[in-house]
Amino acid sequence: MGNGGTGSGPGGMMGGGSGGTSYSSAGERIYLTGVGSDGQSISRSASPVAQGSLMMGGRGCGSCHGAGGRGGKIKMMTGTAIDAPDITYDALVKAGFTDATIRTAIRDGLDESGRPLDETMPRWRMTDPDLDATIAYLKELGAR
Repeated sequence: MGNGGTGSGPGGMMGGGSGGTSYSSAGERIYLTGVGSDGQSISRSASPVAQGSLMMGGRGCGSCHGAGGRGGKIKMMTGTAIDAPDITYDALVKAGFTDATIRTAIRDGLDESGRPLDETMPRWRMTDPDLDATIAYLKELGAR
């Protein structure tokens, strides 16, 4: 997996990712690139359940759920297509998620009822501050 840059860009924006792109927040950088607040790629579980997600490359949530978080059909490397759900905060709350269950979905791959999510959903090894930043960014996506 790649390693994003660190530091702040112009106007206090978070740097990171490739090509010197600036992000409005740590949450946006995590969402779009999979690079944590420490400037390192966030690792994912190598459990058999999450093997499909390891084929997606070292990108963030936006690689499947889209830059705006609204999801849609995406073609997997295996040639099959999956329907990535809308993960804007409003959509997640409507589906029954809370901040606590969103954290569990991201880290453990469990839905709001405790059932396993699709095996293509990565089980991210995120720190608490990175999870907080990601959830804050999902809330911003819902407001757009």
